[in-house]
Amino acid sequence: MPVTGICQMILVHIYFIHIYVLIIKSWLLFVQCSYRRVPISKEVIKSAERVFAVLELFRNQQSALTATEICKYLKYPKSSADALLKSLVTLGYLTMDPSTVRYFPSLRVAKLGDWLPNMLLGGGDTLNMLNELHNLTGETVTLSMPNELSMQFITAIAGTFPMSLSINEGLTVPIFATAVGIAHLATRSDQEIDKLVKRSNRQAVLSEHRVDIDELNAEIETTRANGYALAYDRILTDTGAIAMALPANQLDRALVVAIGGLSSRIKTHQTQIIQKMRQAIRQLGQNDRAVS
Repeated sequence: MPVTGICQMILVHIYFIHIYVLIIKSWLLFVQCSYRRVPISKEVIKSAERVFAVLELFRNQQSALTATEICKYLKYPKSSADALLKSLVTLGYLTMDPSTVRYFPSLRVAKLGDWLPNMLLGGGDTLNMLNELHNLTGETVTLSMPNELSMQFITAIAGTFPMSLSINEGLTVPIFATAVGIAHLATRSDQEIDKLVKRSNRQAVLSEHRVDIDELNAEIETTRANGYALAYDRILTDTGAIAMALPANQLDRALVVAIGGLSSRIKTHQTQIIQKMRQAIRQLGQNDRAVS
């Protein structure tokens, strides 16, 4: 092969490596920002945010999209979107049909998270339990786990009623002001709760955002005694939720199941919902013991 051809091949490889390194750096910085609150430049945050926004757009639309359509949905400049999409194609995370000039995620995207359900849920029994509760109540059923000073919904099954609670997977809510948060805190030691409250109050900008430790402890004690947490009209008016912490699974994940909907419906059927949740969780525990 001529020297010129070899040089061109080397330059192409260097270019691809450079792009890949930039993506990895952006991801690492994004993780640092999320978990360690490391100050990073706005440009890096924007780059990482745009990558995930594009992937989430495909998840919501569930169809192939042109660059123009992506720009329209996400309000991105055409030049920036073109460069981003070409990079994702080069890295193998998007495919582009040359006949239609439409983009679509590759199977490489699916493989990024195909191991997570088992890691987070510890198998299919938990998902089966959520589906059973959804079928029995018709209300929105969620599964959440703690994330810093918040609870994050990792699974949400929308209710079947015309007026149902809408929860997006990935949504985070305050740990001290929600049924799922109180249900989780009830499983923690008093020392751990005290540390979390002090940390939250140090970060509070306004005095009304500070946590009243006495009120919180009273609510936690009630939750421990009852085995469930109740919350009505907390984050959203006219909505209510009942939450219960799941027994630690084999992966020792702190998970909370909750059923939520209109306050009037949840209050009317509160006793029956609690009974169904207890039965489902008890069965889940028996399945876990049988496996172990």
